[in-house]
Amino acid sequence: MKAKNFGMLLLAGLFMFGLQSCDDDDDDRITASPELVAAFTQKFPGVDASTVQWEWDGRQNAYEADFWENRLEKSAWFTQAYEWLMTETDYEPPFTGVPQAVIDAANAQYPNHVLEDIDYIETPDDDYYRVEMEQGDRDVYLNIEEDGTLR
Repeated sequence: MKAKNFGMLLLAGLFMFGLQSCDDDDDDRITASPELVAAFTQKFPGVDASTVQWEWDGRQNAYEADFWENRLEKSAWFTQAYEWLMTETDYEPPFTGVPQAVIDAANAQYPNHVLEDIDYIETPDDDYYRVEMEQGDRDVYLNIEEDGTLR
């Protein structure tokens, strides 16, 4: 009887560990400094800074702000000196707000693929759409200008 209870307890513990392992990786979440919040507010004055989720992006070596603006999910990156690096706006199907020229260019380039995801990338030097096309387990990424020109 004790062995059965121990086995059940062990199984429950392993199950809980498995759930923890599947948890979204929030280990890089941070509390933004006043200077970082000020830089964000200057760039995005219409967004309530208290709703922003901040994290440290080690791959970009930058602060990442995840937030919503005009019903669109966005991420923005700032340097350690609080300078804006980039904003990524995520468009979901039916891709409302994406220029038709971008959608047409992607479909013309890969007519047998499905349009999976579109992100609008803004940087200090350049803006473009990053389009993900999918066919089975094969993903293809395209960078397309607003007028439909492939980059």
